[in-house]
Amino acid sequence: MRIPRIPRKNELDPPEDPAIDVLPASNGEYVPKPPSRRQRAIMALQDQKIEEQRHKFGLSRRDFVRTAAAMGIGVWAVDQVTGGLWGRYSWADGTATTDACDLENPGSQLANLPGEFILDTQGHHLDDEGRWRVENPGFNEFLMTWTSQAMGEHPGANPPRGFGAGEVDPIANLNRFHYFKEMFLDSSTTVSLLTALPNLPDATNITPIAHAKETMDLANSLSGSQRCFIHAFAQPNRGFMGRDRKPLYQDEDFAWMEETARTIGPSGWKLYCGWGDGGPSSKHSSGAMPAMNGWWFDDDNGIAITEHIRNLSQKYGLPPVICTHKGLAFNGVFDSAKFSPRDMGVIGRLYPDVTFYTYHSGYDGERQLPYPGDDKVNSSNRGVDAFIKSLRENGMDATRFVPAGLTHGNSPNMYAELGTAWWNVMHDADQAAHMLGKLLTYVGPRRIVLGTDCIWYGAPQPQFVMLRALQFSPRAKQLYNLPYGLDGDRWDPQCNALSGASYTSPHPNVPDWPTDGSVHPERTIRNGIFGRNAAAAYGLDPDVVRNKISCDDVNKLRDSYVQNPGTTMERTPHKTNKILGPRTRREFFNYVNSPDYSP
Repeated sequence: MRIPRIPRKNELDPPEDPAIDVLPASNGEYVPKPPSRRQRAIMALQDQKIEEQRHKFGLSRRDFVRTAAAMGIGVWAVDQVTGGLWGRYSWADGTATTDACDLENPGSQLANLPGEFILDTQGHHLDDEGRWRVENPGFNEFLMTWTSQAMGEHPGANPPRGFGAGEVDPIANLNRFHYFKEMFLDSSTTVSLLTALPNLPDATNITPIAHAKETMDLANSLSGSQRCFIHAFAQPNRGFMGRDRKPLYQDEDFAWMEETARTIGPSGWKLYCGWGDGGPSSKHSSGAMPAMNGWWFDDDNGIAITEHIRNLSQKYGLPPVICTHKGLAFNGVFDSAKFSPRDMGVIGRLYPDVTFYTYHSGYDGERQLPYPGDDKVNSSNRGVDAFIKSLRENGMDATRFVPAGLTHGNSPNMYAELGTAWWNVMHDADQAAHMLGKLLTYVGPRRIVLGTDCIWYGAPQPQFVMLRALQFSPRAKQLYNLPYGLDGDRWDPQCNALSGASYTSPHPNVPDWPTDGSVHPERTIRNGIFGRNAAAAYGLDPDVVRNKISCDDVNKLRDSYVQNPGTTMERTPHKTNKILGPRTRREFFNYVNSPDYSP
């Protein structure tokens, strides 16, 4: 007879949420949709199989949902409901005899795939001890309510009895401790990029850059390796004075940017075109709340800040990387028109020596289908297709840069980032295949990068596992001219990076082509998306970094943290499987209407 553990007094029971939660949630930038029929079906099937398998292994539900087997069941459930004409989620190819246990793939829980280097290009946390908690009690009270709510209204979710990810103080669920834990212990993240918030007063800033730097320094000092780096957040339109006048605080903010570049050395800059400012007479002049006057990259503010960042990069030897939010918007708070990716092709053409990351790839919640053709897409709209059209109408899409003898090219300086976009389509194998297929065609196999927007979505591990499992169907491989799907070589997708036969003779069109006759999984399109593409943009050598971290203290901490490694019962005992972002329309609007909302 199995004797249940008796919790200590005041100890909260750990949550029992399934390993892969596909129900709607938001990163705070868009209204979550109601759960679809398919999402409900996935959760119900996953729940049924969890109950079957936990009894088989003699485990409680709360123990079983933290195992590799539970993660495999989640992938299996998604594949059973959505695997179709274009994509599948399976390691057993969805045969008639496939069972959930055939798809457990224990190594996908925490162990990286061969050649894998995960650079998560979009991470977030907040300062749970900041002044904003005292000086802005309304926002503090809202976040406490939000992070402590049990998400019980979605069928298939099993809410915890306690607060969010388990802290007595709910705000602490979003702090640097949980960022470190969920990125480096509860997931396979190799290196994480943390975003700070703008140059705002400490009383309104939930993640000041000084606090983000402390997180970076802590992670890197603990590991003795480069586990974390940061982006600074800048606003070229703070103190808006009218369309034909320079914003009141632009000189002040540009001076702050230079001091930040000199003293902190961020690896890039995050910009937010839809983030307006009401000007000096407005109650929102601090920038704490957006108003309806954002900016475009090809207007005076956009050109000014692009020039400034390029000059700072040259002066201080920083990567000339600009990341900007495009897509994902809602009317009434943001200047949503400025979240159109219309200007991305323009600015990329004007500044070929600057690297641009289009966060979310322009995604705006639309269903992913093949690119319909230029005559059917307006780049002034939002969406992945609008982003592609912006590149195409400015001569910046990958099809214009295909080397002789190859089938796929790469945009010279434009990257498609998958933060939140991947999280929203990974529950549908067909949509996932279409989104990646058209980005591989029009942006390029070496220009797609993975970001997770975590920890708003909890630990990023489900996103990694789903990307590992996605397989293009024969029909999708033919449509996108990818005979080996995501296992193709990202320099030449017509070659299989998992076959030594691809590397037995020199390639006439790819310099430094390996000719040793061995497999090179590090060259796959999949591994490029996971982090090797981003590493190139940031000037990192992924294999040097991987060698350094293989025996660092963080890796040792993870090794001692994971129980029964390499088995179906591999378990992360303190993993919560908890989504931390708003999950309903009501929660979302409570969030954005709070005094110090920031995305």
